[in-house]
Amino acid sequence: MKKQLFLFFLSSVFFSTCYQSWSEYREIRTKLMYTNAIGIAGESSEEPYIEIQYSIADEENPGTNKTASIMVSPPYVFQNDKVYVTYEYIEYNDNSRGKNKKKYPVGVSEELLRNFNKGGAEYLRIINHSVDKPIEFFLTGSMRPYDNRDKHDEYVFLPSVRYKKAPIYFLLFPEHKLNKNQYLNNNLYYFEGDRCGDLILTKAWTVDEVVALYRAEYARSNDIRLVVNIEDWRMIDLINGKVSGWESYKGNIFYSIIKPKEEFKGNEKLWLLSTRGLMFNNELYWVMY
Repeated sequence: MKKQLFLFFLSSVFFSTCYQSWSEYREIRTKLMYTNAIGIAGESSEEPYIEIQYSIADEENPGTNKTASIMVSPPYVFQNDKVYVTYEYIEYNDNSRGKNKKKYPVGVSEELLRNFNKGGAEYLRIINHSVDKPIEFFLTGSMRPYDNRDKHDEYVFLPSVRYKKAPIYFLLFPEHKLNKNQYLNNNLYYFEGDRCGDLILTKAWTVDEVVALYRAEYARSNDIRLVVNIEDWRMIDLINGKVSGWESYKGNIFYSIIKPKEEFKGNEKLWLLSTRGLMFNNELYWVMY
């Protein structure tokens, strides 16, 4: 639907150039956004050897982030709840109604200004200080309330990695599981009672149990199949679909290994922010009035 509206807008602009005058209003803004959960697996140790540096919203200075740093030992699930993102607000106006007429807004878009440096919304470093222990990390997705544009359900999971129709996030945190069934792409997903997709969930899965799914997926297992819900209306089967393998899908990272004395830095390949559309372009949404 969004693509249809966007194409409609473009065609309207193209075919009405001779008759209408268009203008754009642009402004740099900030807003709070949620980040996705990242699981870290590896050999446990009484002495933490994994350093995580990340941005977190600075409550004393709205609109800005501060840098936090923690030392952890596996297994661990990292969740940085909120950060301030910077984006360009663009309003498209139709000026053809005369000088004394009110401008008619045709559409609005928000284009994310991605920033992976300190203070940026997507700043992240996972540093393996061990001299002999490799670690693995995986992106699960997260749970956040819908914003004002989303009306049809209470929560959104973007991206949501799912195993047998069960969001990985729920496997790790069953206390956050939905308590009602949900339709997606005309398919019914079960969450009532102990149901979680096609699984029965009576206790939390461990980080090691979950990372085994990702490890099998990346090894092209015939037994383990994971999918990613990248939009409310679109799911990608990364084994049987048009794309073979997660790493080949535009290079996005859902799982990786960090060798001893090495580190991972957040970049455009890791979908750290819980938002739709980021995998394809920087436009968060498009609305026609």
